[in-house]
This record gives sequence, C-alpha cells and structure tokens, in this order.
Amino acid sequence: MRLPDLLLTKGLCARGGQLLVTFWMALLFAGAAPAQTTKKNPLPVAPNAVNPYTCSIAEFRTLALTTHDPQERGDLAAQWLKANGPACSISQVLLLSSNRPQWLGSANTVKIAGVFDQIIENKLKNDPLALKYMYGSEGAAPAGGGGKKGAEETSAGGTPAPTGAGAPPPGTVTLAVGSGSAAAPVGGAPAAAAPTINISLGASSPQVEDLSRKLPLDTEAKPVFPPERGKQMKNYFGKLRTEMIRNYFMENSSPGNCPEGLSFSKTAGCESKNPVAWRFGEPLPSNAKSFPIPEPLLSKLNFYPGYQFVRVGTDVLAVEKDSGKVADAVLNLGKTN
Repeated sequence: MRLPDLLLTKGLCARGGQLLVTFWMALLFAGAAPAQTTKKNPLPVAPNAVNPYTCSIAEFRTLALTTHDPQERGDLAAQWLKANGPACSISQVLLLSSNRPQWLGSANTVKIAGVFDQIIENKLKNDPLALKYMYGSEGAAPAGGGGKKGAEETSAGGTPAPTGAGAPPPGTVTLAVGSGSAAAPVGGAPAAAAPTINISLGASSPQVEDLSRKLPLDTEAKPVFPPERGKQMKNYFGKLRTEMIRNYFMENSSPGNCPEGLSFSKTAGCESKNPVAWRFGEPLPSNAKSFPIPEPLLSKLNFYPGYQFVRVGTDVLAVEKDSGKVADAVLNLGKTN
C-alpha cells in the first residue's frame, strides 16, 4: 500500500474510534439522567398502629337490629364479638349478653352463647370463685342459697372474719403491744406472744351485706308467687336485691316518666296494660316484648354470669343464659310480692 493511502486509512480509524467512544458516553449519560429524575425519597416510617377495635354497645345493637337474615345476623354478631369483645369491660359484656334475646332474636343461638362464655371466661380468669359460679351453682353453693360457706366468703375470696367467744365485738380495735412474737431463748421455753389490748370505740352500725358473690341464704324466706307463675327455679334476687330494684324504679319513675312500655296510673304508679303470662321453668312466650335493665341497676344485679336479666311489663326476670328459662323474678318492680 502506498504511504498516502496508509496514512489516510490510519486517520479514518482514529476518527472512527473517537466517534465510537463519544457514542457510548452519550448512551451512558442518557441512561443515568432518567434514573436521577425518577429517584424517590424513602417513605417515612409509619407510627405504631392504634388498635382499631372498640366496644360500642350502640354499634352491636345497630348491627343486630338492621340485619334481616338470621344466619347473617348471627355470623356478623359472632365476628363483632370476637374482634371487639377483648376491648369490652366485664359490665359491657354482661350488658350485651342480657340484651341479646331481644336484639338477636332467632339468631341468639348456642354458638353465640359460646362466644359470650369464652369472652367472660377470659375476663374472669383471675377470679376462680366467679368461674365456679359461671356454669351453675353445683360447684360453688347449694341450689337456692349460698349456705354457710357462701355466708362467710368475702368478695375478694379472703379469710372469713373470726366468730365465736374469742372474737372481739363489733366496733372494737385490736392493738398488738410490741413488734410481733418474740424469739425463743436458747435452751428455754418459747417466749409468750405479745399481749393485745381491745379498745372499744362504742357500738357500730352493722356492716352492709356483701352482694358481689353471694346468693340469698337458705334460711331466708322465699317470696310467694301466684300459682299461675309456677315454681321458682332459683332464689336469686332475695330480699336485698329486690329492695335495690324497688328503690331504683321509685327514684327514677314519676308521672310522665315511666319505663318504656309502661303507663302511669294515679293508683298504681307505673303499670303495664298488657301483662305477659310467663312461667318459671319455661322460656318467655314468643310474643313477649322484653326491655333491657338500665346499666346502673344491672351492674348491681348481674354478679352471676349464668343469668341474663330483662324486664317484661312490670316484672324483672332472671333468665338462664343457655336455656332461656325464667328462673327467678321480682314482680311489679318490687312494689309488691
């Protein structure tokens, strides 16, 4: 090849190499530019999620009363209870359970009762005495009353107060002289216990009976019911809880302010124009309209998870939670037996 042709060929190769390098550099920068423009800042870390479940009795009631199909109503109620039940207090759970016959209707099944039982068990797991009462009185107290054991137990399951000749009379404070029992001397007889001094502070009023765990005693006279009501299944209310019911409705009823479904009469006070023919040992009649017990009163009555409470006309009923049978009653809002 001639020299001029060789020089020309070298020049063309060098020029082509420069163009190739420039081309690849352009491609690299072109690919990097969009990457820089589309790069996003990292999303901020979300704060800890707040528990969305709350216990709204109004929400459960609305859900139950606005769902027409019984199967769907029962399924939705069970889902709501499993999701929101842990957020409910024991009083709220018992209030829901007491009202489920009228809110759930035919959807108030054994399955729903089991869901309530599970929630209540979880909330009472640290209260063994309450758990004993939950599925019947056989494991805790004789039917019809608390018995001697029930009379001595306290609401916290503590030690019964001493009774008998050795116990100081009411209104007496016992003081121990010294700081406890003395240690026995070496080789000698044990030292005598520190002496005590009983200081009488005068007569004191009798203590109010603890109602948080006890059923009426067997010795308490049972109320007399009309023969058409049948035989009382359990003496649950007793005289003191009957008095609570009477006082509550006396304080919260007046002309023009009777409980729902009742009307005021000058001679009888709040009364029902359509009495319901319920009977002990039987479920409420299908046409019976029942009303919930107000929460302030329910919290005083509902110490025993085995029952639910409703008002039918002027009668306050304790209904077995599982069977739906009427077990005990207070007639005429406690005004008469």
